[in-house]
Amino acid sequence: MKPKTELIAAIGEATRLFQDSTDAFDDAACAALGINRTDLKCLGMIVEANSISAGELAAGMGLTRGAMTTALDRIERAGYARRVADPDDRRGIRVELTPSCMRSLEAIWGGIRREGEAMMSGYTAAELATVLRFIQEARALQQRDTQRVRKLKLGNT
Repeated sequence: MKPKTELIAAIGEATRLFQDSTDAFDDAACAALGINRTDLKCLGMIVEANSISAGELAAGMGLTRGAMTTALDRIERAGYARRVADPDDRRGIRVELTPSCMRSLEAIWGGIRREGEAMMSGYTAAELATVLRFIQEARALQQRDTQRVRKLKLGNT
């Protein structure tokens, strides 16, 4: 077995490469869908929520109401989402994905999801628990550091 310091360095490099491949996959998905990364992130939030208000979507995306309206207009024109009346608030609007969008997302992510599940089935429950713990803790670390970096003012000033 490699020394712990070498394993930590290797995990750091593997994580960087994984992030790069995820970015490349998302870029390919955007190209296939004919949308930009902001729109793709919106679709992801809608998938997660199943149905979401435009305000909740804007807050989750960190967009102004105007920017959110523009993004929703693009997504709707592309045929991936629709605005529907909120059954609990007659003045409210919810956003949901279209069946066409669901088919497109399955065409893009279905294969990798199935292959990933098959790959993970080769791991023990203890190994999967360790992977899950790493991902959850690494995500929390990255979220904390994102806040720190947002406060930085770097550059040639």
